[in-house]
Amino acid sequence: MKIIEVDEELYQYIASKTQSIGESASDILRRLLDLDPLSNTQTLVETSETEPLETPQKVSQSLELSVVNKGNRQTAKVVKEEKASASVKTQSEQDIQQVVTKLRALLQSADFVEENKAVVRFLAVLNLLYRTNPERFAQATESLQGRTRVYFARDESTLLAAGNHTKPKQIPDTPYWVITNTNSGRKMLMLEGVMQSMQLPEDLIEQVRSFFVVN
Repeated sequence: MKIIEVDEELYQYIASKTQSIGESASDILRRLLDLDPLSNTQTLVETSETEPLETPQKVSQSLELSVVNKGNRQTAKVVKEEKASASVKTQSEQDIQQVVTKLRALLQSADFVEENKAVVRFLAVLNLLYRTNPERFAQATESLQGRTRVYFARDESTLLAAGNHTKPKQIPDTPYWVITNTNSGRKMLMLEGVMQSMQLPEDLIEQVRSFFVVN
C-alpha cells in the first residue's frame, strides 16, 4: 500500500474529476497526466503465477482514494484492493430483449415523458430493471459498490451509515434502496453502470441518457 499526502483542496480536485462510477484514483491521475491507461494484461503488483481464465472466480485489483484525518491535515490513501467476484452467467438474447422491450415502452410512456423530476424517473428505471431480471440486477448493483462508497443496499441503514446526506430511497416494489443525493448526471452514471452490467445495448442506454443529461 502506498500513501500519498495531499491537502484538502487537491483531494477535492482529484475527486471532482471522476468520470464514471467506481473510477479509481490511479485511473483519474493517469488520465489527468496524459498517461496511457493500464491494459487488462498489466498488473499493479508483480505475481509469480496467473489464474486460469476458466476458473469460476476472478481476482481483480483496484486502487481507491480514501481520506484519513491527521490533525488538521487529510491524507489521501491509495489502497490496493483485491476482490473476488463470482463468475457472471451470460444472459440469453431472449432475456436481454425482454428487458429492452419493456424499458423502451417505459421511456415512451406519457407518464415517464411528462415527469419532470429526475429522481422519479431514476427510480422508475431501476424498478423496471429489477422486475424484469432480479438476479442480473443484483449482480449489477453489487458490481458498482466501492470500498468506501455504497450506492445500493437492501436496507436504509446501510446507506445512512455510508454518509449523512445520502438521502436513501427505496426502489418501489423491490427490496433495494439507493442513494439519491446526486445530480442528474451522476444518476445516469449509476444507471449506465447497471445497464451495461445487464448487457443492454448502447443505443438503449443513450435513449435513457437523453432523459437525464442535457447535451
